[in-house]
Amino acid sequence: MRRSFCGEGSHEENCISKGGVKSRTENIPAGGPDYVPDEHPKSGRRVGHVLRLLLPGFFAALLTVGICCFITNPPAFLLTEEERFVAFTEEVFRGELSGNTLNLHYLVADPASYGLEDAEVTIGDASVESYEEAYATLENYRNTLLGFDYEELSDERKLTYDVFLDYLETELEAEELLLYDEPLGSTLGIQAQLPILLAEYSFRTKGDIEDYLTLLAQIPDYFESVLSFEQEKSKAGLFMSSDCALSVIGQCLDFVSDTENHYLIEIFDEKIDAVSNLTMDEKIAYKARNEAVLTGYVFPAYRELAAGLAELEDTGVNEMGLYYYPEGCAYYEYLIKSMVGDDRPIEEIEEEIKAQVVSDYAAMQELLAELAEDSDDGQMQDGASVSDEGSSTAEEPSSGTDDFAAMQEEPSSGTDDSSAMQEESTSGTDDSAAMQEELVSGTDDPAAMLEDLRGKITADFPLLPTVSYEVKYVHESLQDYLSPAFYLTPAIDDYTDNVIYINPTSGYSGLDLYTTLAHEGYPGHLYQSVYFASQSSDLLRLLLDVGGYTEGWATYVEMYAYLLYDGDSAEVAVSQLNRSFTLGIASLLDIGIHYRGYTPGEVTAFLTRLGFTESTAGSLYDAILESPANYLQYYVGCLNFWSLRDSLEESVDGFSLKEFHRVVLETGPVPFAILKEQCLKKLT
Repeated sequence: MRRSFCGEGSHEENCISKGGVKSRTENIPAGGPDYVPDEHPKSGRRVGHVLRLLLPGFFAALLTVGICCFITNPPAFLLTEEERFVAFTEEVFRGELSGNTLNLHYLVADPASYGLEDAEVTIGDASVESYEEAYATLENYRNTLLGFDYEELSDERKLTYDVFLDYLETELEAEELLLYDEPLGSTLGIQAQLPILLAEYSFRTKGDIEDYLTLLAQIPDYFESVLSFEQEKSKAGLFMSSDCALSVIGQCLDFVSDTENHYLIEIFDEKIDAVSNLTMDEKIAYKARNEAVLTGYVFPAYRELAAGLAELEDTGVNEMGLYYYPEGCAYYEYLIKSMVGDDRPIEEIEEEIKAQVVSDYAAMQELLAELAEDSDDGQMQDGASVSDEGSSTAEEPSSGTDDFAAMQEEPSSGTDDSSAMQEESTSGTDDSAAMQEELVSGTDDPAAMLEDLRGKITADFPLLPTVSYEVKYVHESLQDYLSPAFYLTPAIDDYTDNVIYINPTSGYSGLDLYTTLAHEGYPGHLYQSVYFASQSSDLLRLLLDVGGYTEGWATYVEMYAYLLYDGDSAEVAVSQLNRSFTLGIASLLDIGIHYRGYTPGEVTAFLTRLGFTESTAGSLYDAILESPANYLQYYVGCLNFWSLRDSLEESVDGFSLKEFHRVVLETGPVPFAILKEQCLKKLT
């Protein structure tokens, strides 16, 4: 039930999913302290994530193999419990990947080495029937899993067992809420993420090119299944708001506004030209086939999806948060547990956020006062100033808490980044080519910053296996669709070569660029992905992503990176506090809108009291409305890491930050309750 089709982080991120393609490109949230979200929180910060994101969620595929075929060869009675368990998890891994070629292509470079060379080329199915069949498959998984003798498994297999069981039980608990899932959306929706996944689809072999063209031809059927799912949502009174529908419709029509000069044609031609083992005639033929398939299948599919949504546009009964749907609060609770990996009561999570927000606000005001005293005009330099809507102009809440409490008492009713709460920076964005040249030649060289980060983190983070990385710039045709930066998650069997993309239109420089690269690179997504992939973990673990762990870690180390930046320490501290503060406010509003029923007017009134503009308040409300719990992956995930680290530092004699990070990274993506157990076991 997680968002289908994707891509951190995409990241993104990998997970078993239901309903065909998953949609989350690290996924593709965009962001940065000065980014007004049309998408997500500051990943960089995440579209990067979002394309890390490329695979943050899987388009789920329905298995066609028997659930017990893992014991057929050799006979089950000849296998130990450990061997039977490994065979079972590997069969799940193969079965899930065989059901969606996009997932398979992005996760595995050499399918034959995993017994997947003959997997059918398919993009999946998002109909209600496929969801129902997927739940039946998950139930079979759980029944089989519970049949193993837990005590006979090694510690590593027990961890896989625990993570998989938690995943299955969480998803199955929400089975009756399947129509609350929303596969479409202007930033994280399938129709938005799919073009990015296609644009970044690598051609390692001729077979990859053939598979790609086959997938394009399947998009009409896939979109038809998506539309059928939306029709069922409409019948159940759960269709999206009219504003969201109009946004998706507009995006679909924009995608096909100039088909003759489409970026999917241009990018495909460039990739084909770069394939060395094709003859000139073959290249010409492939280019012609691609253009024909786009014209005959893909572009009509987007038009038909837009037309189908237009017929449903006014059938929605709710223009506000999940709170106003019959089981909306229950679904939101599920999202937090599933996406964030935090099973605490929402009230407890909310109080933790409020406490951190108040603390950040007070500390920021104190630092700003000190800086004002030390400066003739009280202005900060070098890009370290607080955003226009930030606390530098905000009215201080009485006792530091009254405004927050007031919102909690009035229950009338992703964006990857805190950026949704800030004005979009306009400086340096008019000429992307000039910005790219400046980044490469000036002091804000992304590669130099990444090397600086890689060297400085060695004191507090374990050594990473030797890998290479390349900094690339987003293709001009995609710059309007992607976040300021993102990490493209490599295949699990080819993780030594990594790519981080910079979007020149972001205008990032200085501290913003440095912390963004920490989020995406070292010690963020690149670091965590390579570290975990290099471990001898069960293959199944590579499908079981927990957004709160993945995005929470990247946000946690992003905050750490502020301490590494060579700049005025007080000004850098203010920027770090402002980043945390705005992410915290966005997370509080996420809960307020979807769990407590805050109206747009209440959100605007609250934010304007804090110094934010009405337009920023409206943008943030829309972003949160479309992507419930998305901000919490980043911020609540980060708070969990802070809390766990602090509690261990107090209770463990000779606590080592490097050892803490080692255990966290070796454990990999897990719900936070399981992570805490692992840390207590290995560090105490």
